[in-house]
Parts: sequence; structure tokens; C-alpha cells
Amino acid sequence: MNCIELVISDHTILRRSLIVVDGMLKKLAAGQRIEIFDAATILKFLRLFGDQYHQVMEENVLFPALIRAAPNESGLRQLVSEHGDERMLVNQIEEALMSKRGMLFFRSSHQLTSMLRNHCEREEMVLDRLADCLSAEQDAAIVEEFMRNRAQVEIYMNFSRLERKYALVPVAVAAAAGGK
Repeated sequence: MNCIELVISDHTILRRSLIVVDGMLKKLAAGQRIEIFDAATILKFLRLFGDQYHQVMEENVLFPALIRAAPNESGLRQLVSEHGDERMLVNQIEEALMSKRGMLFFRSSHQLTSMLRNHCEREEMVLDRLADCLSAEQDAAIVEEFMRNRAQVEIYMNFSRLERKYALVPVAVAAAAGGK
């Protein structure tokens, strides 16, 4: 696996967590309650895996290597700026959750899911353009650093209980069940 594939793999995991958040928001929009513990759990995942592992690795390892290899790529600097916006929203969501400000939690969570999805998509496009800029040795060193740090947060990657509770039934499963 090269570093771009690893980043895309991380994005897949992050997108799964966003599906959980979407499910929570749909319950809230329908007037149903969600468990504060569940919301706190997915926020902890977003903070630890999404920020303290994934974004930090991009900012400290991947992006600097890519900037050295392609110094005129301005898209990388914009992506780092977006990381700051995402961190601010996660802080706002946590504050809203702890102070039981439901509408702020709802709006901020919705804004985060939209922002993070768009960010992942833009990041993948930028990284796709730069995929060949790194040597095999540089790529391997980046993957090694990501994996060493990923091992510290892998325990938080399993949120299947929340997926079962909040995620929508996958389209393929619904189709196999006759749309029921």
C-alpha cells in the first residue's frame, strides 16, 4: 500500500463515521433522542483518529514531503487550513453536547459532515495529481510513519456498534431484501 492509498483508506474510515453522525442527525430531525454517550464516542473517534492521527500525520509527514516534491502545489496549503476549520467545529460540537445545546449540536454536526466529506474529496483529487512526485523510498517512509502512529489509535477504529445503531441500511442490502 502506498501513502496515497493509505490516506484514502483513512478517508473511508472517516466517511463511515460520518454516516453514523448522519444517522444521529436524522434521528434528531425526526424528534427522536440519541444517547449522549454515543455522540461523545463518535466525537472521540473524530478527535483521536481524524485529527490527532490522520490530520497530524498529513500536516507533519505527508504534506511537507509533497511540498518539497511539488513546491508550487497551492492546494496542499488550503487543505491544512481546512483542518483548522474542522478542529474548530469538533470543539464546537463537543461544547454543544456537553452544555446540552441541541440546535447548536445539530447545526455544527451537519456542517462538519458536509465540510469533512468535501475536504476528503478535494484532498484525494490533489493527492491523485501528486501521486508520482514521491520516490518509492519517500513513499515507504511516509507509510511507515503513518502506520506507526495509526497503531496508537486503532482501538478507536471499531465503532460497528454505532454503525448498527445509527447507520442506514446499505443500498445493496435493501435491494437484496426487495427494497424492504
